[in-house]
Amino acid sequence: MVDSRTLAQTVLKITTQPDSEKNINAFINYLKNNNLEGLLPQIIDNIHRITSRLNESEILRIYSKYELSEADVQHIQLVTSAENAQVAQHVDETIIGGFSASYAGYLYDGSLQNQITRLKDMLIKS
Repeated sequence: MVDSRTLAQTVLKITTQPDSEKNINAFINYLKNNNLEGLLPQIIDNIHRITSRLNESEILRIYSKYELSEADVQHIQLVTSAENAQVAQHVDETIIGGFSASYAGYLYDGSLQNQITRLKDMLIKS
């Protein structure tokens, strides 16, 4: 049995391919032929959830002890390959120094605590 989430993922996939209008019509015919039209509200809800998660991952989130200057933000955008991404800065009092950032599912930890931990690990190994 096919579920609404799988159908939503299918719709999103076929809309990015050539002849997407023809593919959408074929998809609608599939729903009609298999008596699955009742799943349309759930399919639409799943499409909204999936696209909002994708849009959320396109935001560069920067965490630091203090508000960063525009030059610092631009440098972090370069390091994270997020030059054109929307930026959301967050002040995190627990960060001693440096920053951490997340973008497109990756975490960039340039915090002082992480650097100290890495140095300690290197010294222990050598």
